[in-house]
Order: sequence, then structure tokens, then C-alpha cells
Amino acid sequence: MNLRNFFFKTAISTLTFALPALVGCGGSEPAEPGQPGQELLAPPEAGKGVQFKMVTKLDPGTEGEHCMFVKAPAEGLFVSRDEVRYSKGSHHFLLFQTSYDDIPTQKDDGTVVDTSGVFDCSDGATDGWEVEKLVAGSQNADGDSMLRFPEGVAMKVRPGAVLLMNAHYINASMNVIEPEVRVNLYTIPEAEVKTEGDILFIYNPFIYVGAQAGGRARMRCPVHRDITIANVQSHMHARGVGYAASIVGQADPFYTSTNWENVTVKDFGEGLQVKAGEWFDYWCDYSNAETRDVFEGPRSTDEMCMLLGSYYPADSATAHCRAEPDVPGQPNFIGAEWVGNGKATCAESFACVQQALNADKEITPCVTSSDAAVSREFSDALRCLLKKAGPDQDPAVICKTELDACLAK
Repeated sequence: MNLRNFFFKTAISTLTFALPALVGCGGSEPAEPGQPGQELLAPPEAGKGVQFKMVTKLDPGTEGEHCMFVKAPAEGLFVSRDEVRYSKGSHHFLLFQTSYDDIPTQKDDGTVVDTSGVFDCSDGATDGWEVEKLVAGSQNADGDSMLRFPEGVAMKVRPGAVLLMNAHYINASMNVIEPEVRVNLYTIPEAEVKTEGDILFIYNPFIYVGAQAGGRARMRCPVHRDITIANVQSHMHARGVGYAASIVGQADPFYTSTNWENVTVKDFGEGLQVKAGEWFDYWCDYSNAETRDVFEGPRSTDEMCMLLGSYYPADSATAHCRAEPDVPGQPNFIGAEWVGNGKATCAESFACVQQALNADKEITPCVTSSDAAVSREFSDALRCLLKKAGPDQDPAVICKTELDACLAK
């Protein structure tokens, strides 16, 4: 197995909230839209923003991801906040900026897709498309959204950029439904922008919860430059029972939650200052009543663990937990330190990964069963293996430094 391709595929496919993509689903239904004749969400006033909407159909008893491409205005946008509303059947919404100037009609691998309207993207909303960043989104049908900045801060949307709308739907009824999603992007004039903002989009690809058992997914990510966090929120699916996010070395978490739906968005007022060189440390706790193991994935039958929030100034490497901010093409989430919950030594955990890959099996239990005391050494060795090793390369040679440190633990 090509390990580098394995991780690249994981990082790309999970960029959708998979919410990533930003938001998982299941459980109670969102609120119904307004009364007959009343708009789900009125658009911004002229000159103060734009609205995009997507209406689709969903057959009875089905679940899926639906997407639609739209175009940003030719003059571009400087977005200070977003607002999202969705009707029954929708469980999250995300809006991504792509690298395209014209709406594509095929994926990067040549697969032809009818993108003239709404299309099915259940294989992963961003899988196969050139996505640059998350622009807006919400996991609350009628509550707080993701993007909100103080005065003078805004997210830049490239002039004429193609944007990708994505929503996760579940129709538990016996009838066909036509769910609707609307997103408002409220803007400020470019002359008023003092600082460019962005969205933290940190995703843990290693989640394992055993059958009829509890579990924890924990990950640390580096902060590459001084930032200010304006707001923050968690993301889990229906097995999520606890969440905490903190800065390594600080006693108290800056965000906690026990909710996997109707998630609280914490506003920091003047902002939470985080310095370059510090690390985020966040985890999700799960309780699995099912008689099957549960792993990371985009569906309600899978699980997620994410740290989301508006922050500034924009720094893509920090926002996506990259390892080397100055090296082009670095995959998302590869800069993480994965913290296990078990007692396995670093050597045992690495051997477990190699055996699983050789047998074409899931490596996540090897990660979650490792001892927290060896998280740095194990993560360094795993990162090297995933980034550099190939089918014709010996990990013992190409990752000798990292492996020597791991085997000593």
C-alpha cells in the first residue's frame, strides 16, 4: 500500500466535515422554515452582502450529501460574518471556495459530473474538487453560524471564484422532501478591512470507538503565528458525549461541551490570544451503544471530532494543522500529535501500524491504543511514514531518526 497516498486521501476526503462535510448528523430534526409565504432567510440589503441558496429533493428513508457550484461576484467579497438557515431534512451546511474560475464539469481524475444544478456528492463533498478553504457554514438550523469577526476584520473571497455549497441530508420520513438551504455573506468595503480573517478547520482522522464501549479521540496541533480567536465551536456525531479544547500548558480548557447537536458557538468578545509556538489540544469523548465498531467518517453511522472557529490574521497552516507551513503542497492535519488512550509503547504502536497496513486493515486502533506518554515520538514516526514512505521504500531507512526515537520508548 502507498502510505503517502493513503494519508493524502484521508486528509482530502475529510476536508468536508466531511462537515469537515463540516457537520455530522442524525437525531432531532431542524426547525421548519417560516410560515407559508415567508422566506427561510431574507437576503442582505443591497450593497451589504450576497445570498446563495440550494433546493433539492430527498427520497424517503435516505441519507446523502448534496452539492452545488455557484459563482462569487466579479468584484470579490470581504465577508465579516455569515448567516445560515436550513429547513427540515438538512443537518449541516458548508460553503467552500475552490480554485476554479468557471464551474467545472468533471473531477480532477476526469470523472464527468453534471454540475449544472444540484448534484450528489456523497462520496465526499470536496473529494476530487480543488477546494482552497472554508468560507461559511453552520450546524444549527436556526442558530449561530461559523463566521463572525470584529470591526475591521473580514475573510477575502477571490473575485469571480467558484464556490461549492454542501449540505448533509437525512430523510427519516415516508415522503419525498425538498429541503432548502440559504446562506448570507455579509460584507464590508475593502477600504475598511484592516486584517484578513479565516476559519479554523482542524479535523482528527483517527477515531475508533469499540462496540458497546466508550472511546476518546485526542489531537494536538501547532500554532504557526500569533492569532486571535473570535469564536469557537465543537463538532461530533450522535455518540459524542463530551468535548474539550485547550492550549497545551494551560490548566483550564477554553471551550467545553456535552452536545453533539445544537452546538454552542462561544464568542470571545475581545478575542482569545494564542501565540506562535503554542499548541491546541482538543478531544472528543464517545459512548457507543451499537454492536459494531465505529470509525471516523462523514455519515451519521460514523464519527467526527473537529475544532472550528473564526480567527485572524489568516494563516492556512495553523487553520488546517499542517506540519511545514513554508513547504507547498503540505496535506491537511499532517502536523498533528495524536494522543492515544491505551498502554501500548511507541514500538508496539508502530509495529501495529505496519502490520495493519500490510494486511490492508484499519490503522486507527493502533493510534488510539497507544500510551499518551509516547504521543510525540509515535506521531513523529507515523507522520514520517505517511508522508515519505512508498511501496519501494524501507521505513527503517527513510524514517530512521524518527523510528530510533520511537523504538526507544
